[in-house]
Amino acid sequence: MGQALGIKSCDFQAARNNEEHHTKDISSRRLIVRRGQPFTIRLHFRAPVQAFMPVLKKVALITQTGEHPSKANRTQATFPISRLGDRKWWSAVVEERDAECWTISMTTPADAIIGRYSLLLQVSGRKPCLLGQFTLLFNPWVREDAVFLENEAQRREYLLNQNGFVYLGTADCIQAEPWDFGQFERDVLDISLALLSMDKQVEEWGNPVHVACVLGALLHAFKKKNVLPTPQTQDAQEGSLNKRRGSVPILRQWLTGRGRPVYDGQAWVLAAVACTVLRCLGIPARVVTTFTSAQGTGGGLLVNEYYSEKGLQNREGQRGRIWKCCEDGTLELTNSNTKYVGNNISTKGVGTDRCEDITQNYKYPEGSLQEKEVLERVQKERPEHKGDNGIHPLSLEMSDPLYLFLEVPSFLPLRGDAQFSMTLFNPNDQEKEVQLTIGIQALYYNGVLAAELWRNNQQLTLSANQVMRITRSLSSSNFERSPPENSFLRLTAMATHSESSLSCFAQEDIAIGRPHLDIEMPETAEQYQPLTASVSILNSLDVPMRDCVIYILGRGLIHRERSYRFGPVRPGNTFCTQFRLTPTKVGPQCLTVEMDCSVFQNLTNSRSVNVTAPYLAA
Repeated sequence: MGQALGIKSCDFQAARNNEEHHTKDISSRRLIVRRGQPFTIRLHFRAPVQAFMPVLKKVALITQTGEHPSKANRTQATFPISRLGDRKWWSAVVEERDAECWTISMTTPADAIIGRYSLLLQVSGRKPCLLGQFTLLFNPWVREDAVFLENEAQRREYLLNQNGFVYLGTADCIQAEPWDFGQFERDVLDISLALLSMDKQVEEWGNPVHVACVLGALLHAFKKKNVLPTPQTQDAQEGSLNKRRGSVPILRQWLTGRGRPVYDGQAWVLAAVACTVLRCLGIPARVVTTFTSAQGTGGGLLVNEYYSEKGLQNREGQRGRIWKCCEDGTLELTNSNTKYVGNNISTKGVGTDRCEDITQNYKYPEGSLQEKEVLERVQKERPEHKGDNGIHPLSLEMSDPLYLFLEVPSFLPLRGDAQFSMTLFNPNDQEKEVQLTIGIQALYYNGVLAAELWRNNQQLTLSANQVMRITRSLSSSNFERSPPENSFLRLTAMATHSESSLSCFAQEDIAIGRPHLDIEMPETAEQYQPLTASVSILNSLDVPMRDCVIYILGRGLIHRERSYRFGPVRPGNTFCTQFRLTPTKVGPQCLTVEMDCSVFQNLTNSRSVNVTAPYLAA
């Protein structure tokens, strides 16, 4: 009878449905819908259906997903085509009908398993016939869905926006890096589902927490496997920035197996890639940068940070409990400070290009009553833990204190001089002999230590209750060995009391001032209409900028990344160029320009443009 009923075709109306389900940017040909929200299909019969009226009451649809679909694990459902549907379960309602065509409104449960589904038609219990396939995603627009977001601006930012920023550097020197998430690129959905398919608990794919945890674990596992191209040097492994600044090439490399390991200094890339995959599957997501997190501390509630006797930080350290590594291999605790841990937790603001500080969402204010209560509760609940050398981390007191403070400029000229000062305070009634060690290290854009640049030692005598202020001049010659991709400097100072061997420590991070890369372009543009963008840079340095290369990228604005080489820019001169681009996608788009030269690398800037649909005359 199923053959006799004769299904001529099934129109999934992908263009219309995808428009209503906010998936049109993924495809207009493949049906991609969100759970809990109706969509329509049209069944075309080979002959008038009146002749088959007795069997029409026994017509049902079947949806199934996964390798072994079954009703027990909710990967298969059978439901009738009727006049009334159950909006809380799989349902199909005939909205319009004529002799040879039915328009059917289908609704999926708001907690349905996501993934790629097959839709089948069954008549009188006979063998089903395949109507086609569709993909089901999470739905932040439906209140019953666990990923529901009330705010439309947040939905557009955390789900639909394909452009954004990742914030790198340190809590003192935050650097915004443009990032192309590209969650609606043609093959990203297939790649995302391929990633998810590595998890065999298909029955849990309706739970966004499970999906997020699985994808996070998978991407972390790929960190040492095959995600990013291998840099050629150790320094590049930890510091160099991938020029493509986007998730899509990385995901494609994973799919083809041509990738290489992601190193610790590049682990932030995985957060951006995970954000792409989650947004693609319908889970609102954002990249949050937390600086100097207290993680992996073995229950000690502290972060260990190690410094040599020269006052320079070792690579594995983070701020918190600030240790001195002596030449004989022993460790001496200099001091303990909580103010550096977890400050300036940052993400892109909703609907803007500004950095938003969301620290208050993750931790109570320093010194607040709530913070004290949390620490006391955790201290009671956690097992007894002692720090290195048997010192209990929460009961450390210095009997012979010495205080050190640093004052530094907000930034240092790339080829210039600046001053910084140190203040030493001896609160005791006795004179102290102190060795002061000052060190400067280069940091990459991601806060990873790059190289030692300069250090200085001197002996001082502090009288009882004396406050001593010392000013130093920092010349560009002090950091000539800084790598071109260096973005920050870390200034450290350590004062050691010669008799007690106790040390006090201060540290500040300083951004290196660089020439400004300027972009001028219209704020609005029309789809398929060319526009002109201008890029200029003034060489404010005292040396020429040689080997200059400009990279221009912007999905929806240009087809692929472009690069331009140009001659040296002498001191005081301005380089300026123009190029034309044709927007192909409607909505907010972002143009990113990056410049490398002999003096610096990864100098970036970006501009947003709102692309509108072409005006059609009446």
